[in-house]
Amino acid sequence: MSTVPPRSLAERRGARTGPSLAKQAIFLAAGMLAGGLLAYSAPRIGPEPIWLAAMIPALWVLMIGLIVVSAWRTRTAMAGFARTVGPVEYLFAVSAVSGLVLSDPGGTRLAHRLGTGLLACAVLLLALAVFARLHRMRRRTIAADVRERGTRTRGVVTSTGLEDFPATPNPKIANLTVRFTDDNGTERWLTPTAYQVPIQPIAIDTEVVVWFDPEHPGDISRIVVEFDNGVSRIVRTK
Repeated sequence: MSTVPPRSLAERRGARTGPSLAKQAIFLAAGMLAGGLLAYSAPRIGPEPIWLAAMIPALWVLMIGLIVVSAWRTRTAMAGFARTVGPVEYLFAVSAVSGLVLSDPGGTRLAHRLGTGLLACAVLLLALAVFARLHRMRRRTIAADVRERGTRTRGVVTSTGLEDFPATPNPKIANLTVRFTDDNGTERWLTPTAYQVPIQPIAIDTEVVVWFDPEHPGDISRIVVEFDNGVSRIVRTK
């Protein structure tokens, strides 16, 4: 028994959060161990085929972990939760561990070359992760500046984007169409990306908040569109 009504299916879906830090750490550690086991086993298969028995489950663990963290990152990025370990970070950790194992001084020349290649791949993945983080920081800085110095107005949703998908209840990443009028009376249309839950979507004729730079109203990089009904939300202006 409860003193409040039960939440609807749409509210339960909207309230879901990302995986815990402990669960992320477990999957990351499992992937690193699997990558290390693969790197250790692969050079030994020729003289000792028994090592193949270790490679097969390690490969399965590695692939399942990659699929899971990719799904986590997609959902948390689109639904606005705290960002999780993603495929780039996962592959960086696996490549670094595997490269270090293969670079063992007691290994063969081929193993050393593979280890060097994996370590180089790890460096590239690290650079990609840093670049992506800096890009997100830049976007947040621009959005904050537009909110502080720009003009706030109301926009209207003219298309939900759901017409491009089958009529199923699962959440979708859709492109809305939003119309607003700038200070010069010019009507403008945007296609922001939204996390749409069909049971409670951002519907046609919904009013959304639009921030824009009055000096450059047509500059899409300096326009911010905001809306969140507790279930569906706009996640990106472009």
